[in-house]
Amino acid sequence: MADSGNDVNDPPHFTYIWTIENMCTPCIVDSPTFTVKEMEMTKWHVTICSGSNKFVELYIYREEDDGPNIIEIKYELSFLGIDGLPLIKKLDVKKFPNYDDFEFFDFADPQEVFSRRRTEFLPKDALTVRCRMWRTGTGISQLDSCFARTRLRPDRHFFVWAIREFSTLQRNEVRKILLNTTSTNQLTFNLFLTENDGEEYINISAQTSYDEDSVWYTVKICLLDFEGKVVHSKEEDVHWHKYFEFQHFFKKGRLMDDKKSLLPNDVLSLRCEVEMNAKSLWSVIENYRYFNSMSSDVIATDAGEILRWEQDETSNVTSTFTEAIKSLLEEGTLSDVSLRTDSESFPAHKCILSARSPVFKAMFGGHMKEKTSKCVEITDVDEDTLRELLSYIYTDSVGELEWRDAADLYRAADKYELLDLKRRCATFLKSGLSKNSVCTVLVVAEMHHDRELREAAQDFVMRQGAEFFTSDTWRKFKKDHSNIYVEILEQIVCNMKNHH
Repeated sequence: MADSGNDVNDPPHFTYIWTIENMCTPCIVDSPTFTVKEMEMTKWHVTICSGSNKFVELYIYREEDDGPNIIEIKYELSFLGIDGLPLIKKLDVKKFPNYDDFEFFDFADPQEVFSRRRTEFLPKDALTVRCRMWRTGTGISQLDSCFARTRLRPDRHFFVWAIREFSTLQRNEVRKILLNTTSTNQLTFNLFLTENDGEEYINISAQTSYDEDSVWYTVKICLLDFEGKVVHSKEEDVHWHKYFEFQHFFKKGRLMDDKKSLLPNDVLSLRCEVEMNAKSLWSVIENYRYFNSMSSDVIATDAGEILRWEQDETSNVTSTFTEAIKSLLEEGTLSDVSLRTDSESFPAHKCILSARSPVFKAMFGGHMKEKTSKCVEITDVDEDTLRELLSYIYTDSVGELEWRDAADLYRAADKYELLDLKRRCATFLKSGLSKNSVCTVLVVAEMHHDRELREAAQDFVMRQGAEFFTSDTWRKFKKDHSNIYVEILEQIVCNMKNHH
């Protein structure tokens, strides 16, 4: 690295704080563009790429602007913890021409960020990225900072593909199934037979209809037996390719030899799990801050003052605004729709519901019958759950909950795509796991494809003694949900083998 002429302990000439809500993988996310006034109005953005099994990548881009043809800067990129301190940081100095970028391909280990140290890197599922910049060889009288925020919408799909009359499948025949996604428009799965060394194999391929090159997605295919137990599976991270193929997925002969278990009623069952590139719901610059050099200690340290200052300044305004919105719900003022359960009606406001929930937005802003309706029937949510749901929508807060209430609210949050509420309910359910609640939590997690919630519940089960496994609660669960029971049993056996 070249000598920059600036010490990294000097106050940064520009600090950019970018928070990404609902951070998940895979994703390729661009930050909002920011302008550095004291660096001749140059324009920049940061990009994060996550999805590879190897590294999380972080880029800094100089966009096309009217600034100098080349500008040399020292820059530091970091992931911040909840206290505002860097958990990971990397520093470099480069000469940036117009419309050019530099990258850290090996910025972070995805297992550290998304799994092992998730609570540190992703408090409330939000990742905070910081970019600090110094223009080399010069002093700047005014120090700038900028705050930005992006909210992602994960794009996950789980389904069972039933291939009927499998034994009639011929070598030149292709069975297809189409999956509509928000990220790639359409993903087509193809199943067909190929031959290798005299053996017939099932091959499974997938192809997207996405026009752009930056296609990242993860696919897992599981072969299920007649009990829903996973017999065989393959998983693949797909980057930059619109087409991929699981070659030699499974021998046809093995299926035909065990028809009773693997081809009940001549049906081949495949469980497909797809995680597409998460897309941005919105991405905005929240504000800029300007400091003269005398007040530079506010942003010069790594102690997180800049984050806390921003939060403190807005807290009173937020509280007043929340109370005003809450009164609209409690008083029903200017309501233009009523949400009705079997036993109670709740006056509400289409604009507020639409702003908070993508499902309500599609309901009231599209071509559905609810767009002009004054009353909407809510048939699968009871009145207590709907009351809590509306309270969250209007106030962004959740009252005291029992675990059964939290499970019901979790289901409703998932249905109406209230991701932060779903996360809060999941956290409550995980923290309150007990012998009485764990079976319900396992079922909820399975129904809503929540891997983290299910793993937490499974870990709880595996820590229990013989008394739990002979209880009536567990026996009923084993009978009603044999597929989940078998997977937990397999995990217990696997753990026992590892310990020996």
